[in-house]
Amino acid sequence: MNPSLLNWTFSCIDSSNALTEPPNDLRNTINHIKELPPLPGIAAKIMKLAADPLADNKKLAEIVELDPLLTTQVIRWASSSFYGYRGKISSVQDAINRVLGYQFVFDLVLGLSALSPLNAPADGIIGTRAFWTHALASTRLMGEINNYLPSEQQFEAQTVFFVALMHNIGFPLLGDQFKYEFNTLSHLAEANPDLSLPKLEKFAFGVDHCELGSWLLKTWNMPIEVIDVVYHHHNPFYRGKNYQLNLLTYLSDSLLASINIGDAHKNNVRDSVFKTFNLNPSVSSELLEKVESELDEIKSMVEICLGTE
Repeated sequence: MNPSLLNWTFSCIDSSNALTEPPNDLRNTINHIKELPPLPGIAAKIMKLAADPLADNKKLAEIVELDPLLTTQVIRWASSSFYGYRGKISSVQDAINRVLGYQFVFDLVLGLSALSPLNAPADGIIGTRAFWTHALASTRLMGEINNYLPSEQQFEAQTVFFVALMHNIGFPLLGDQFKYEFNTLSHLAEANPDLSLPKLEKFAFGVDHCELGSWLLKTWNMPIEVIDVVYHHHNPFYRGKNYQLNLLTYLSDSLLASINIGDAHKNNVRDSVFKTFNLNPSVSSELLEKVESELDEIKSMVEICLGTE
């Protein structure tokens, strides 16, 4: 076992957050859960729309407008100063036609609606505010890196967006299904900033958010490439079918960790990852700086996702 884990102790947790009992091994508990939160109706309709050859902006808008909160979120998103649109956005179809486009709204609404039934705390190091900050920063950075790659190495933009949005869904699931363990992990992470979250999770619970998230997405019949990345995104050595998409996620997470965003451990990105994409580290730093300059706007959009703005 890692020496730093051997030295790990609950006594380093602030007494105001003291634990009354040790954390639980979740593996047995998970095996006895009869069902997970179902994919919400709006998300299911969006997934069905993906297979509709006649899908268009109007059909997508009609589905979104079945949910008043989603409708408000999409309109506020399109009206954000980030996009610089000076006209008035008064409907979802306006947002799609004039500002955001079909695929962006499709992916955004699928992510928002899929996460809506997961009732996790908003604040804290793994709360939903941190989750959304990381998710939206990831959509920007992974998109920037993907666009920089040679065309033969690029992934579909919608796949990159959805993977970036959903790859840490295990944290909201933990907060929804295992509230005591969620609070325990939050305290442990704050008390042990030099330890990676997956190691803390494995040590304390026997499972980590990667396993939990992939388990949920399998239940929801999400695309296999998304499930693969959710499960493996902390492992740069994974060499399964979707390993390059996984490496792109690992690279983005590692870069964002350097500006204190996300759950990746702060370390130097392996040279082999840059070589896989023929990417100069200095270029990735420039792309990261661009995303960092947009953080105020990203944080505003987070509040829209949380329904607080």
